[in-house]
Amino acid sequence: MPNQLKPLQARAKSNLPRHTAGSGNPPSSIQKDLPSLASPLQHQEASSSGVKWSQERRLRFIDFRLQWEGRINRRDLTEFFNISVPQASGDLSRYDELVPGNLRYDGTSRTYVAAASFMPFFESTGARQYLSQLLALERQILSSDQAFVGFRPPVASVPVPSRAIDAKILALVLRAIAERAKLKIEYQSIARDEERERDISPHAFGYDGVRWHVRAYCHLRGGFRDFVFGRILSADTPHATEIDPERDHEWHTYVDLVLAPDDSLSAGQRLGLEIDYGMRDGKVVLPCRQAMLFYTLRTLNFEMNGQPRKGERQLVISNLADIKPQLPKFGQA
Repeated sequence: MPNQLKPLQARAKSNLPRHTAGSGNPPSSIQKDLPSLASPLQHQEASSSGVKWSQERRLRFIDFRLQWEGRINRRDLTEFFNISVPQASGDLSRYDELVPGNLRYDGTSRTYVAAASFMPFFESTGARQYLSQLLALERQILSSDQAFVGFRPPVASVPVPSRAIDAKILALVLRAIAERAKLKIEYQSIARDEERERDISPHAFGYDGVRWHVRAYCHLRGGFRDFVFGRILSADTPHATEIDPERDHEWHTYVDLVLAPDDSLSAGQRLGLEIDYGMRDGKVVLPCRQAMLFYTLRTLNFEMNGQPRKGERQLVISNLADIKPQLPKFGQA
C-alpha cells in the first residue's frame, strides 16, 4: 500500500521511526487503536490496518483541512472525492476514532472545526507540504482538484523562463535508466565547442531548483557529466551499456556543508540567521551529493571555491578547509 499512514511523533509521544529519503525504510502503517501508537509501529499490509489507500487519502485530506483552514464538512469530502454523504460521514467518524479530541461539531455553522487542542496527525500535512501545494497551484503544476488546499491566499513566485523538455526524449532517458542502457543523443553544449552527437549511459536525474538535468556517463568525454534536458535535441532507442552507475563516485559521495553566520554580523543578525535556517549551536549541517555541490553552492550564493559571492556575507561554510578536495571543478557538460 503506497504512502502508509504515519502519525507524528508528537501525537504518539514516543520515538517512532521516521522515514527519510534514502534510508531504505518504508513508512510505518497505522494501527487499529490509538493506544498502540505508544510503541514502535510494525510494517503491515493495508488489510491488517483496516484502512484502505483511498480512505487513507481522505483521512489526510481531513487532517489537512483542519490544520490549515480550521474546519471541514461533509460537502468538502463529497465534492473533492466524488463520494456519497454516508461515506463522508464514515470518514469523519473514522478520523475521530483515530484522533479523539482533534475535531468537534459546531451546530451553529453545521461544520466540523479543529479543537483548541488540535495536533496534526500526519506529517504529510505539515507547513512544507502546504506551501508546496500553494506553489504548485500558483505555477499551474497542480489543478485545484489535485491539491488539498481549499482557501487560497494571494500567492506570487519569482518568474522563471519555461524549460522545454521533449516528452519523447524524457521517456527514452527513463527507459535507459530503468534498463541500465545507453542511448545516442544530439546535445548542444554551451561550455565548449564540440560535436553534438554522443552516447550517454544515464542513471539519475538532478534538479537545481530551476532546471532538470540527467546524470550520465558520457562516452565522448569518458566520464560522468550532467546534461541539461532542454539541450538534448534528439535521442535514439536505448542499447545495452557496459557502464555501472556505481562508478559515479561523485553521485554516491555525500559532502556535509556546515553553514554558520558570518563573524562580521551583529549578535541580532546572527540570531536572525540561526532562527531562519534552523541552526543549533550556531550552525546547520547540509548533506549534499558531491555531484550537486556546484548547484548547491550557486543557490546559496557561494563561489565554486566555497567563498561567499561578492556582497554576500551572511553565511559562511565553517568546514571549508575540510571539504576543499570535494569542491566542484570548472567546466560542466
